[in-house]
Amino acid sequence: MWLLLMLVVIVQNFLVWKSDKQFTASLARQNKITLILTHIQVTVGLLMLIGFNLDIFQDMGSVMGDAAMRFKYIEHPATMLIGAALVTVGNAKSKRSQQDKDKAKHIVIWFGIGLLLMATRFPWSEFLQGA
Repeated sequence: MWLLLMLVVIVQNFLVWKSDKQFTASLARQNKITLILTHIQVTVGLLMLIGFNLDIFQDMGSVMGDAAMRFKYIEHPATMLIGAALVTVGNAKSKRSQQDKDKAKHIVIWFGIGLLLMATRFPWSEFLQGA
């Protein structure tokens, strides 16, 4: 759900960046909500990873040797953390910018890279099986 919100926010900021639209307080609030939801999602994911599967890290050789386990316990969490960090950087750069176009540009670039990273390491097969 929040990935869809992030995509909507990126599109709205892109429209501000490439047109004469204003960067409004409402758009800044949407950016902040997206940032907060990203942080909550990553925090919940890390709590689930550490809280329920702490014993899996006792034998890192077997985790790294199995592609499915490596994806679930190493690649996915690391990429989500990096993506959340990029979203945070984008929001900070946007807040520090003076012009509306620069604010929107930072959101589009940093949120976009973060979203792209998160989408590449999202477990789509497991997600779609549950639908």
